[in-house]
Amino acid sequence: MQDVSSSKYVQEVEILRQRFATLPAATQRLDGIRRNIMRLAQGKLPQQLPNLILPEADLVEWALAQSQQDFTQSAAEFQRLDRCLQDYRGFLQDEFGFWGQITQAAAAAIARLPGKRYLEVMAGNGYLSYGLRQFKQQVYATDSLGWVAENETGKQQVTPIEPLDALAAYRKYRHQIDYVLMVWSPDGVPIDWQLLQLMRQDTPQIPLLCIGEHNGCTNSAAFWQHAYFQQNEQVATLNSYFPTLDLVQEQLFWIR
Repeated sequence: MQDVSSSKYVQEVEILRQRFATLPAATQRLDGIRRNIMRLAQGKLPQQLPNLILPEADLVEWALAQSQQDFTQSAAEFQRLDRCLQDYRGFLQDEFGFWGQITQAAAAAIARLPGKRYLEVMAGNGYLSYGLRQFKQQVYATDSLGWVAENETGKQQVTPIEPLDALAAYRKYRHQIDYVLMVWSPDGVPIDWQLLQLMRQDTPQIPLLCIGEHNGCTNSAAFWQHAYFQQNEQVATLNSYFPTLDLVQEQLFWIR
């Protein structure tokens, strides 16, 4: 188990949990953050959290309940809470190399798709592959491991990862899979578009399930420009397991 109790972020969560003990909207979120950090430290997938952006109405409610404290001071403390909640995603990226919000429930939903054979490219530490393997799916988890010198991506593997880049992995496993999975492909790196072109030429019947932010902090501009999105009830159901967490509009995209 990874010891994260002494990290500045976890300590900040504990301090704010005590300070905002009378604000249920805050305690619910801080308790969930603390629980998810402990789960990841234990090698488990996190659980789904409510939206971490607190409405101003909660600030007013909490400030009015404070005795002998002016509104300016209450607002400053609430901003500190807001910063902590917004830093959650970044902490998971820095500490665990955990990028997309892959929860236990999200992995279970993907595992319910018809077919049980997946290739995950750019798998990083393998959180989605790990989750699918828990549900007895056949997963080929691959990553070039090109980011290990820069951050935690690939250093803390939670499941075995085969060292292959996305194109090599697809060429190796294309006849043994029902889906290709891609979680948080690096912003501006065109290998996602190269992979999509190769899939269209070779096995157009295999969908690419991409988890990221459309025209945002993931993937290349060319990829988003040329991707064809499938919209149906099945996709909507999958996206119910990727609710808005913060300012990042993360979704699952079913791409041909």
